[in-house]
Amino acid sequence: MSTPKKNLHQKINPQPHKSPAASSSGRKKLTAAQRKELERQQRVTQALIIMGSIIVAVIFIIIFLSLYDNNATKDLTSNTADTSSKATASTVDSSVYPASEDFKVAPDGEQLKKPSKGEEVAVLETNMGTIKIRLFPKYAPTAVENFKKLIKEGYYNGIIFHRVMNDFMIQGGDPTGTGTGGKCAFEGYETFGDEFGRNLYNFRGAVSMANTGAPGSNSSQFFIVQTKNAQYYKLGDKEGFLSNGGAKWAAEQYEKRGGTAYLDGQFKSITGSGHTVFGQVYEGLKVVDKIAAVKVNSNNKPVKDVVIKKAYLTKVK
Repeated sequence: MSTPKKNLHQKINPQPHKSPAASSSGRKKLTAAQRKELERQQRVTQALIIMGSIIVAVIFIIIFLSLYDNNATKDLTSNTADTSSKATASTVDSSVYPASEDFKVAPDGEQLKKPSKGEEVAVLETNMGTIKIRLFPKYAPTAVENFKKLIKEGYYNGIIFHRVMNDFMIQGGDPTGTGTGGKCAFEGYETFGDEFGRNLYNFRGAVSMANTGAPGSNSSQFFIVQTKNAQYYKLGDKEGFLSNGGAKWAAEQYEKRGGTAYLDGQFKSITGSGHTVFGQVYEGLKVVDKIAAVKVNSNNKPVKDVVIKKAYLTKVK
């Protein structure tokens, strides 16, 4: 006896049975109140979807800004003046020549005064012009002694400015020209200690010690601040600078002259960067600007060498 064949068409596309309550279109009629409630529910659903989208977008923005801030921090430390020498990045405390404890705190505004007659200054003769630097042996004695000793040895003669960043700084002092070399002048030591809190600031024209970011990692590399506008980074602005202990006179000078306030040693715990200021350009700042404007490669190294032909000490006449 054969089995009856199933109606496959009816199985796939069953025809609905109309009920007495169904309209000609097959849909149940809604009352005005029901339609109103349905519309309300739809609006609530749409609002929740929009709110959810906004929350997700905010989360992504927060994550992006966090990653961007971390990268910005790395750029500001590794690409500025915090890369004196990879070789000294792991320097142990026993190999650091201690900073002098015999120092005075500079009077307000002393850093920006012209040198007096008979005062010893440093001169850098470059292939792009001459830069004259006033030194601060009373306020940063170890850094100044190191710089003067190296000059007397002829250490800087023929060395290039290996890192140049326009509207920021120019950096030199590495005999290898790579940013990974250099030595301090103190026999038996690789580096020397930091000299912060001397009422000296990284104004435009300030001459500061480059370092690896580690405490007491100063050697022979130095940089000259060139930025024409005040940069505060994690300090925020002038008010942030003041609220974190910056001197009022210095805040006014940063606004007037420009500079990199976030590189001041007294803010190292906040910004992650700290550099010993030991000199100030008093003549030749236009030369610094000229050097800062040269064409550089992807590593911020000048395409054509900018050379310190001769560095020497002299007394102001």
